[in-house]
Amino acid sequence: MSAFVNAAHMRWVVLLLTAVALLSVPFFAVGSGTEFTADILIFAIMAIGLYVQIGLLGLVNFGFSAFFGLGGYLGALLLMRLSPSLLPSLALTVLATAVVAGVFGWIALKTREIAFTMITLTFAQLLYVLAVADDKWTGGVNGLSGVPRPKLPGFIAEPLGLTLRGDAGFYYFVLVMFALVVWFVHTLSRSRLGAVFAGIRENEERMTVLGYSTQHYKLAGFVISGAIGGLAGYLNATLFGFIGPGSLFWTVSGEAILMVILGGASSLLGPIVGAAVYVGISHYAVAYTDHWRLFVGLAFIALVLFAPDGVVRILRDRLRLPIGRKTAERKKVVSGKEHAA
Repeated sequence: MSAFVNAAHMRWVVLLLTAVALLSVPFFAVGSGTEFTADILIFAIMAIGLYVQIGLLGLVNFGFSAFFGLGGYLGALLLMRLSPSLLPSLALTVLATAVVAGVFGWIALKTREIAFTMITLTFAQLLYVLAVADDKWTGGVNGLSGVPRPKLPGFIAEPLGLTLRGDAGFYYFVLVMFALVVWFVHTLSRSRLGAVFAGIRENEERMTVLGYSTQHYKLAGFVISGAIGGLAGYLNATLFGFIGPGSLFWTVSGEAILMVILGGASSLLGPIVGAAVYVGISHYAVAYTDHWRLFVGLAFIALVLFAPDGVVRILRDRLRLPIGRKTAERKKVVSGKEHAA
């Protein structure tokens, strides 16, 4: 019992230290460190969005870049042509992305396995082609530059003196969005809806026999996932002030899948760690070689060969190894006593 209590205390200590570290980034970061950390958090949000499909529902979506890129373009257009305010631009972006995800999901979920993967990939590539071909709204191959960072509502900005124009203010905004997404998906995974998602992932036929409309539940998960992806795209476009057709290309979906697999799709922590590892490797490797994707590929191959359950599983096994042995020994003792009795 004490072992489990200690493990619970350890998790809270790690969570607290992580929160303190994230909150203190603007005070200790050197150079572009604040922007770099914000970039990690944004890609973590994107990976969490895909985790809803892969980890909770067991759906491998190779067109997730459609939602990421669409969120970026919609956010950029709303901020540049409609209003620089945060609330309307963010709300409309997430809502519109969710609607598009609903339409895409309604069609794609009529298929399964390889067909589902291919049709989602086709959707993303279709949006990519449209973005490249259009010069008026998307800027064509050059994309949209000069995307402004959103303005906080006056009732928040004026009393606190906050602004999203600076790197520190925008970083904390991204951090709040990240925390809200983590809380939402964590709550979702532990809710009744999350339990139904898990049942569909493990045995969809059985859930159908039990009377669940699995298509409706999968569509709900698809829409939630797409909305989170749109949020990540919005944040990415406003962080760098640019959005291009590359954000819609299928390779972005591959990167998101890689992040989930690197960290491990069995827990919410997996995509977060995977995003940090992927962005960290790509950020530092590019300073030494233009072939930085080679290092990512080698890391991925090694992980699949030696730790197919992801980095998080390795860390958990290492940290819980002594506890696991003691627990196993106790079970053997109890089992021996029962047999003796």
